[in-house]
Amino acid sequence: MSISPLLTDPAVERADKICYEDSTRSSLDTQDYLIYFITGNPGLILYYQPFLSKLHSLLAQYSSTDSARFHICGHSLKGFGFQNDKYVELPKEPLSLTEQIKYQEDLLYSHIRSHRERTGNTPKVILMGHSVGAYILLELIKNHPKRIEEGEPDFDLIGGILLFPTITHIAQSPMGMIASRVLKIPYLPVIMGAIAKCFSSLLPASLFHNLVRMITKFPEYAAQPTTSFIKSPMGVRQALHLAKDEMETITENKWESEVWGAATAEGTNNRDTINSNLTMYWGQKDKWVADHTRDVLIDAKGRTSHSSQTEPWKPVMIKDEEGMPHDFCTTLRNSHKVAEKVKDWVDEIIRAHKKVIS
Repeated sequence: MSISPLLTDPAVERADKICYEDSTRSSLDTQDYLIYFITGNPGLILYYQPFLSKLHSLLAQYSSTDSARFHICGHSLKGFGFQNDKYVELPKEPLSLTEQIKYQEDLLYSHIRSHRERTGNTPKVILMGHSVGAYILLELIKNHPKRIEEGEPDFDLIGGILLFPTITHIAQSPMGMIASRVLKIPYLPVIMGAIAKCFSSLLPASLFHNLVRMITKFPEYAAQPTTSFIKSPMGVRQALHLAKDEMETITENKWESEVWGAATAEGTNNRDTINSNLTMYWGQKDKWVADHTRDVLIDAKGRTSHSSQTEPWKPVMIKDEEGMPHDFCTTLRNSHKVAEKVKDWVDEIIRAHKKVIS
């Protein structure tokens, strides 16, 4: 197994992109799968490197799915580029949640086109998102039919995995109630962005980095991008601007049956449309998700396991029982544990898709 980029770029891991690709050659009976990952806020893909690397290793070596090649890609959200990173084109102003959705959507279809050009094959796609990345994921599923009608390359979007999803009423969560008040302060993103750049520039780089590590208690792989993020031209401002937009935008459930799976239920006329098997992994006590809004959504839209035969088109909604934190990606142990869970869910999605089309 080796790692190579999915897009025509010499870098595999950099400030704004991570891509893993199986080196095994495809044959007539080999199916390519692209797992496209969308980060939370702050939108730094390097936080997820151990998680994505472990997941790719597990899928490549131990997947129970026959004749499959797995490709994993993820990008930082726009505006979170590092200082002095020549690959990252920074916007002049911070992007809204709607603009971040469009940005990730364009990247996804660019990956599909690139994959087709390189291999002659069209991958089946599983979307995966963390926190607000799960909200972006559902928007990509909703928009998929329209993008195909507009001329984008058609492909099978076979499922989605939502990790600690902030998809409804984020302002009612414990942290959301605090953030929604604080973020109403006029010009707060601009002010805090300027303070962060000023403070970080006053200290020697090594001292500032050590201070970040001491305060956050992050391991080096997470502390380094945090340091660069704080020192970056736009990072802090973009994170706060996006957070404010999240508080105002992520409220009522806004998706119809096409996203929740009911459009592909037995007895409907749409069994041959998008088959978006969804798996949602909810925190036990998630500081960014209110327990009551989570439980209402689970009762209304979910089922509890992949083996459940009651309304099998419904999303599987799993409550964590291990005390896994919302920011699982900032520790190596938790990153690997979640990767092990996700590997099994990927297998379940592929099996369910094969059952539907057989």
